[in-house]
Amino acid sequence: MHPVLPEAQGARRPMPACHLYVLPLVHEDIAKVGISVDPLTRVRAFAARYYECFDLGRSIVIGFDRVVDARRRETQLHRQLRPWNAPPPLVDALRAGGVTEWYRGCASILQAEAERDAGRGHPVWMPALDWWKQRLLDERPLLYEWAEQCLRDVAEDDPPAPAMWSRIVDVLDAWPALGLGVEEALPPHVARRYRRHRAAWHPGLGG
Repeated sequence: MHPVLPEAQGARRPMPACHLYVLPLVHEDIAKVGISVDPLTRVRAFAARYYECFDLGRSIVIGFDRVVDARRRETQLHRQLRPWNAPPPLVDALRAGGVTEWYRGCASILQAEAERDAGRGHPVWMPALDWWKQRLLDERPLLYEWAEQCLRDVAEDDPPAPAMWSRIVDVLDAWPALGLGVEEALPPHVARRYRRHRAAWHPGLGG
């Protein structure tokens, strides 16, 4: 089972009812355009290590007060961008996603449309790296219990199953990938495991 963080309803700051997102692929001029109530949950469904697959530093997030408004805006963009529609990229890290929502070579158009949405009064994060950082920080209060639950059947001195540990690391690595600390939010024995893991895979970093 994939270790999924629970919804951070108690810890999360108020968010718009729905978001339109633009997710460029790393090192590529191709982006996925879609809507979601919570883009973080959505992007995790696309790729376990989404922070390495997508260039969040070039991403765009636009907030809408109603899901119907976000869906209408998404439909408008899909029609406008039809000439730039591209097949899904052949990237192993990507899981199944919308196959008609990829567009190549239209970054400037998407940026201009986001500016128009900002002019209409919608909250716009462009680039949206700070949005992703804050969204991760909203989840930090949940990490302690989540990590304990993931490893509840593993003695502190025993190694966890490799597949399970790999999935846990995929979740935790998002924090340092975005320049955020995470170890202090974990149970001490999990933080020690994670610190050893990072020291082994990233010599000189360790934390």
